[in-house]
Amino acid sequence: MARFNTWQLAAVAPALLVALALSTGCQHRDAAKLKVEAMGTSVAVGKLTYTVVESEWRDILDKGNGEQRMPQHKFLMINLTVANNGSGENAAPLLQLIDSKGETHAEVSEGDGVPEWLGYLRLLQPRESRSGRVLFDIPQGPCQLRVSSGGDPESEEARLVDIPLQVIPELPHSPSLPAPIEPAPSK
Repeated sequence: MARFNTWQLAAVAPALLVALALSTGCQHRDAAKLKVEAMGTSVAVGKLTYTVVESEWRDILDKGNGEQRMPQHKFLMINLTVANNGSGENAAPLLQLIDSKGETHAEVSEGDGVPEWLGYLRLLQPRESRSGRVLFDIPQGPCQLRVSSGGDPESEEARLVDIPLQVIPELPHSPSLPAPIEPAPSK
């Protein structure tokens, strides 16, 4: 094992810190270079086109069997459509969110409690489009959805979709509410 004296460590430490900062900052710089689109805009990347319809924050998800699913931070469901504009089969890749601090968050792989979950494996036939929701567990705040063409990192195309912070109060969930009673027609 090599031994370093104090002056050698003092000379090498700044270079190591710079290398570490550059290696962890690459993803943030790459995201800063990407074009940002507004929610509701059709965003073409390679042979795929994404349209983010809406976003919804949730404190919990109801699995439907009486159990609830709790997030580490807060759930963000994003309702979107992805279309394959190519002449061959294409897989829509997993998505990522970049929060207001520049940290990247991966899509959650389990869809329990997500209405109209888009699924984790998304193989699209030529000219096929699919709509549904994807799920993230992130600190609440404005963020950007990174959409990409997938495939080889050297040839991948990507863009960001701005997801503004829109908080709509959740209504208490009560699955046993009676149907509304219609008034009888007057005579």
